[in-house]
Amino acid sequence: MEYLLYYLLLNLYGSAITWRFFAAAGIPTWKAFVPIYRTYIWTQVADRPWWWTILAYIPVVDNAMALVLAYETLHMFGFRQNKHIFLTAATGGLYLGYLNYTAKLERGTRSNDEIRRHMPLWVNHVLWAVVAAGTIRMMTFEAFNIPTSSMEKSLMVGDYLVVSKVAYGLRMPNTPLSIPLMHNVIPFANVPSYLTWIQLPYLRLPGLASVERGDAVVFNFPQDPGRPADKKDHYVKRCMGVPGDTIEVRHGQVYVDSKAIEFPERSNAQFSYYVRTLPGQGFSARQLKKDFDINYVTNMTVNNQNVSDVLQITETEFVVTIPNESLSDFAKMPNLDTMFVMDALAGDTTFTAGTPEALQWYYANFVGGALMFPNPMGGHSDTVVYAWTRDNYGPLWIPSKGSTVELNYGTYLKYEHAINAYEGHELVREQGPAGERFLLDGEPVTSYTFEMDYYWMMGDNRHNSWDSRYWGFVPEDHVVGKPVFIFWSMDSFVSGLDKIRKDRLFTVVHGAGKPRSYLIPFAILVALYYGWEWYRKLKKA
Repeated sequence: MEYLLYYLLLNLYGSAITWRFFAAAGIPTWKAFVPIYRTYIWTQVADRPWWWTILAYIPVVDNAMALVLAYETLHMFGFRQNKHIFLTAATGGLYLGYLNYTAKLERGTRSNDEIRRHMPLWVNHVLWAVVAAGTIRMMTFEAFNIPTSSMEKSLMVGDYLVVSKVAYGLRMPNTPLSIPLMHNVIPFANVPSYLTWIQLPYLRLPGLASVERGDAVVFNFPQDPGRPADKKDHYVKRCMGVPGDTIEVRHGQVYVDSKAIEFPERSNAQFSYYVRTLPGQGFSARQLKKDFDINYVTNMTVNNQNVSDVLQITETEFVVTIPNESLSDFAKMPNLDTMFVMDALAGDTTFTAGTPEALQWYYANFVGGALMFPNPMGGHSDTVVYAWTRDNYGPLWIPSKGSTVELNYGTYLKYEHAINAYEGHELVREQGPAGERFLLDGEPVTSYTFEMDYYWMMGDNRHNSWDSRYWGFVPEDHVVGKPVFIFWSMDSFVSGLDKIRKDRLFTVVHGAGKPRSYLIPFAILVALYYGWEWYRKLKKA
């Protein structure tokens, strides 16, 4: 309903600032005030194709189309200097309204030569490229790149993905006043690419499927502060828990409803291992890269994240992040003395007998102290309620729409943030002489019924992923889409032509069996298309 009201108000505003242009074109005035239909008539006033009407109602793209239609209208009525369209854009259409009420309006004819004289042809090409790409980006697919290593080696730093926005249902934008093709910041300016003057409620169109356990999912990072849901930074993780699941991690193994959950076929997850080599025998960075695609570098970060897969603790002791597919071969290296998977026990300070001192030091400096959800944010070690770790976590129930929880201190810690930050309520816990009580929007309550579904997201790089274990649930209104295929992939750890990961180009993200590159079939189709176009032009000549 709010979306209908938004577009109704836009139509009324448009009618108020253009109705005399309609009358001057010989069109009955009443047609300028009929929502949606007026846009179709406006294309006739501006002498433009009828199908522009469709583009004028695609969210975000409609901002560019309004500017285009305004330009075409000004041209048709003799206001052909660029200052007129600049003033219209700068005033949000008010200048067009000023002309509508004060100027003598006479409709002329369209002159492409005159348009080119005032506006370079490249501007027209760029504008239509923005409209076309913006339409595709808004309604169907969008390109994303992988910025961090949290999904290695399933989705890798340098991968560029095509993500389907219709797979889980197209999410309509909350923030319609946005610049097309810009997510949340104007490049090089570091200022928002959107205005929050208008905020629309969550609305998702029917999708092809629901988010399933094991899917790689692109979503807006829930903990991104100060931005609307649709303008928060994008993350990609694997969904390990769906609404209603009870999730638990025991010694690194994920369980849902007490059943062990395995990685999908096309994933190549990795874990960190404690590795001790024989005296005087370390690792060759070149060999690790060549044989196992393990990056051994120093002082290299991407997005403030250390991307080296190897951390040397002592002369012979290392923490090495090893892909599952390479694990058995890595274990056969002749220079190894001891190797076992990392397993942070309760509170990161409990160690089994025989835990090497170097490893205890590593836990204390690189693992311990990370506050796990749902402990109170900003708390200290003496305020930890749940002594959970990245490897031993839960059990924790994931909220589902329509489900009800009884309120107590434990459920308050687990679900207060979702209720307040995502569902728009104010849940307060008060402690008094008679015990604790809970207020929801100022009214006493003993239980709460959830209004949205939630998901649990974890990275395949299990020991190097900032995910739900640290910040909690992903609400359904933050889900963006499903990665479909990788169209480009660059490896920043090598040089020359080897930087291009040819085996990853045009590989499908989900599915059964090993990923297969469809680059050659794609290249053949492109060659056939251009060959056919060349043949057609040759025949016409």
